[in-house]
Parts: sequence; C-alpha cells; structure tokens
Amino acid sequence: MPTSSKPETSAIHRVLIDSGADPKLVHPAIEEIRHLSGQNVITAIAAQTTELRSEMQAQIIELRAEMQTQFTALRAEMNTLNKFIWTLISLLAIPMLGLLYKILTS
Repeated sequence: MPTSSKPETSAIHRVLIDSGADPKLVHPAIEEIRHLSGQNVITAIAAQTTELRSEMQAQIIELRAEMQTQFTALRAEMNTLNKFIWTLISLLAIPMLGLLYKILTS
C-alpha cells in the first residue's frame, strides 16, 4: 500500500497516541487495521458474489422449466395444426381425383 510522507492525522492515529501507545507501533497498527478492513470487504464481496451466483442458477433453472413448458405447448399446437392441414389436403384430394378421372375418361 502506498504510504504518504505526511504525518498521520487520522482519528485512529490520534487515539493511539493519546492512549500512550508506542509511537513506533502506531503506523504499523494503522496499516494492520486497514489491511483487516480490506479483508473484511473482500469477504463481504465474495459472500455477495456467491449469493448472486446461487440466485442466478435458480433463475436459470426456472427459465429452463418455463421454456420447456412453452415448447411442449407449441409442439402440441403444431401436431393439431398438422392433423388439420392433412385433413384438409385429404378432403381436397378426393374431388381433385374425381375431376381428374372425369377428364381422363371423357
């Protein structure tokens, strides 16, 4: 960590000096406090990241299930339409074959 050449004037520095702490230990103590604070922040961020990943996986599973339901419904609709279309083709084929027979036999 970068350190400044200016004397430390933070509240922690003043408290440590006022409490009679060894002036040689004040700066290392402040640096240790900063380091521990950084570790706490990193731990908190890691916990949030883990929580977000868990939530995202749950949402992905939910979306997959929803998509599967929609695909199943679409497949059923397509099957119904296919049956309807082939029924219409069959109904149209009968008169067309009759007409073709009339043309060929006349």
